[in-house]
Amino acid sequence: MHVTLVLTHACNLACSYCYTGEKFDREMTWETAVRGVEMAFAERRPLYPWQQPEATPIDLGFFGGEPLICWEMMERVAVYARDKALREGRVLRLAVTTNGTLVTAERARRLRELEFEVTLSLDGTREAHDATRPQRGGQSSYEAVLRGARHLIEAGHPLEVIAVVAPGNVRQLGASVASLADLGAKQIILNPCYEEPWGDDDLAAWEQGMRDAALVYADAMRAGRVVAMPTFDNKLLAAAKGGLAGCDSCSAGEREVAVSPQGNLYPCARMVGEDRDHRLVIGHLDTGIETPKVKAIPRGPSDPACESCAEKWRCGASCACANLAETGTTNVPGGVQCWYEQASARIADEIGLRLIEERDPTFLQWIYGRVADASAAVRANQEAFQNETPAQQIKRVRRLPVLSAAQASNNGELL
Repeated sequence: MHVTLVLTHACNLACSYCYTGEKFDREMTWETAVRGVEMAFAERRPLYPWQQPEATPIDLGFFGGEPLICWEMMERVAVYARDKALREGRVLRLAVTTNGTLVTAERARRLRELEFEVTLSLDGTREAHDATRPQRGGQSSYEAVLRGARHLIEAGHPLEVIAVVAPGNVRQLGASVASLADLGAKQIILNPCYEEPWGDDDLAAWEQGMRDAALVYADAMRAGRVVAMPTFDNKLLAAAKGGLAGCDSCSAGEREVAVSPQGNLYPCARMVGEDRDHRLVIGHLDTGIETPKVKAIPRGPSDPACESCAEKWRCGASCACANLAETGTTNVPGGVQCWYEQASARIADEIGLRLIEERDPTFLQWIYGRVADASAAVRANQEAFQNETPAQQIKRVRRLPVLSAAQASNNGELL
C-alpha cells in the first residue's frame, strides 16, 4: 500500500491545468500526519508469497498543493517514519512530488540524507513551462524551478521529471524533452492532461512531439545512456514480455491511498482536490479504509470498443483519475486517451524495432535484460502467447519479438 500525505491545499504556482482546485491555507496537523504514517506501517501484506510480512516495504509519499510549503512538517514526519522503520526493521521508501521552486541547496541535501525519491514538475523549455506553470502572480517560475533542479543534481539526486503535456505547451514537446535530457534527467514522465480540450491540430502536434521525443530516447541509448520514458518503456516492456496482463492496472484504493489534511481517505492523491466533494472518499483515519466503498469504484476500461482493439493487452486506459478527468467516470476512457494509447504504442514500436535492428546494447539490456530476469508468470505468459492461434493473437498484436531468457541475456548478439 502506497500512502500519500497531502500536506496542504496551498501552492505558489497557478498551473493552467491544475486538478486540485482552489488553493487555500489548510495544512495537515502533526497528529493527522502521524496517524497516516501509522496506517502505512500497519500494512503487512507481502508483495511476494515467499516474503515475510515484516519484509513488506512501506511506501510513504508527500503531495499538495506544494508540499515544500510545509517543509518543517514534512521533514519532521520523515524523521519520525525513518526512526520507526529502523526500530521495526522495516524497509521505508519516502517520495515527494514538488514544483521545485522552494528547493534550496540545504533542503536538497537534507532530502538526500533522508533518502527521499524526489520527482520534479518541469514542463520543458522556458516557452513550454511558462505557458502552463506560471507563478500565482503571473510571473515566470522557470528559473526558480531550474535552480531547484540543479540543487537536486548537486546533492546527488537522480533527476526525475514530470512534464505535463497540454494543448498550451504541446507544440514544444520535442524541444522540451531534449532540454530535459540535456539538463540531466534520468527519467522523463510525460503526463497527458486530459482535463483540457484537445483539437485535431493539437493531436497532430502531440504525435509529432512524441516522435521527436522518441528520437531523444533513442539517441541517448546510442550514446550508452538510459533516459527512462514510461511513455515508451511501458509499451516496449509489455511487448517484450509477450503482453503480460495487468501491466498497467489501476491501483487506486487497493494498493494506493491518499490522506487529506482533514484525515479523509481517497483512492489516490489526484482525487483529493479541495476535499469538499466526498463522493470519492473511501474512509477516514478514524474508521480506516472502507472496503465496500473501494469495491464500489467502477474499474475500466469498460468501453465496448476496447474489446476489438489490438492494443487492449497493453493499454494504460485503466487509470481511474485519467478517465475521471476526460469523461467524468472512473471506468470509461475518452477519445483523446484512446488516441494517445494507440499513438504512443505505435511510436514506441517503431523506435524499438529500429534499435533492435541496430543491435543497440544499451536498449537491449534496458528492455530485454529485464525480461531475462522475468518471473515464471512472465515466461508462462510468453509460452501461452506462442501457442495461441492467429485469430487469438490478433486481439493483442505484438510488434517486438518475444525472446527467451537465454536469447535476451546475449544482449547485442541475440539476433
